[in-house]
Amino acid sequence: MERLFTLAKIGTVELKNRIVFAPTSLGERGTEFYREIAEGGTGLIILPDVAVQPSMLGAPSLDSERFFPYFRQILEICRENGCEAAPQLFFQEYDLAYVGSLFRQRMSLGGDEVRRKMAENVNGYCDSLTTEQAEEIISRFAVAAGNAQSAGFRIVQIHGDRLLGSFSSALFNHRTDRYGELTAFPAAVVRAVKEAAPDLAIDYKLTVRTEEPALGRGGVLISEVPCFVKALEEAGADSFHVAIANHSNLRDTIPSAGHPLLQGEGCFRHLGEAVLSCSSRPVCLVGKIQHRQFAEELLEQGFAFAGLSRQLIADPRWPEKVREGKENEIRYCTYCNQRCVGGIMKNQPVSCILRESEDRKEK
Repeated sequence: MERLFTLAKIGTVELKNRIVFAPTSLGERGTEFYREIAEGGTGLIILPDVAVQPSMLGAPSLDSERFFPYFRQILEICRENGCEAAPQLFFQEYDLAYVGSLFRQRMSLGGDEVRRKMAENVNGYCDSLTTEQAEEIISRFAVAAGNAQSAGFRIVQIHGDRLLGSFSSALFNHRTDRYGELTAFPAAVVRAVKEAAPDLAIDYKLTVRTEEPALGRGGVLISEVPCFVKALEEAGADSFHVAIANHSNLRDTIPSAGHPLLQGEGCFRHLGEAVLSCSSRPVCLVGKIQHRQFAEELLEQGFAFAGLSRQLIADPRWPEKVREGKENEIRYCTYCNQRCVGGIMKNQPVSCILRESEDRKEK
């Protein structure tokens, strides 16, 4: 039985299919990409890194109603095409004011020194917060969730990496207060969001790290997955979105075709299986998923959703072409990371080398 285009739910929210556009920074072309991806047949689009406090770079946030027009535009684009959108609520893993000062000094300090000082700040930031400051951050998530609901969203994703990833990792969290228990802060955020906006479905991005091989630093150790899943489900998480933990190397988080360890389609499957084995909630897996047959295999195994990112940037009409049996027409991602990850790293609009090549041919 083919499952990819069957109805699915996160909480009480029904989705038209099981294809998710995983949270991906898109730069200035974001709205254009969201329109293409929604029109191409994706069931859920997750908007990346929506801050629960004002953004250092002025990016859309949900600390207030300031960006409601933008979010409502995205929702209108999605819902015109039977698609849902969910903001990914996050709090950064470093002192925003301090890092802002570093970037203002970058010409005098030099890039290497800025990166070193920023890494030092990330390493100590979780521990440096007082209990009262940690609880103020939790309250910010609650406010942002209320604003998300007011803006018209039905689903939010809580970013379990970034600051929550620091609180979740024994490599960063050496606290002696109540939030020294690794599950405590993430679970408190989920509870606060659920209490502030009970009608919202909550998807939790659970980021998992491994020690052998050493991949990821923030996030949940794979052996700790069962206790985190239990705590988060009890707190109110309606689903899980599984990816590799960060706080280390972007090349691991978004692995290219030539990554020495994360090879082949479904390269994070082992991390997702750890969650799937102990969760009673729907689980979405990401990691170089690009073929219908493989996505169906994941769904048959028990995963509820297939999360695609670079494949949908390469060909936003992947769902439509799969549904219509036109897989031979799909522009398959090669995971070269030249214009997608390369764009992110150079602070340039995200693009795709395959699409650029076809555009040149058409001209």
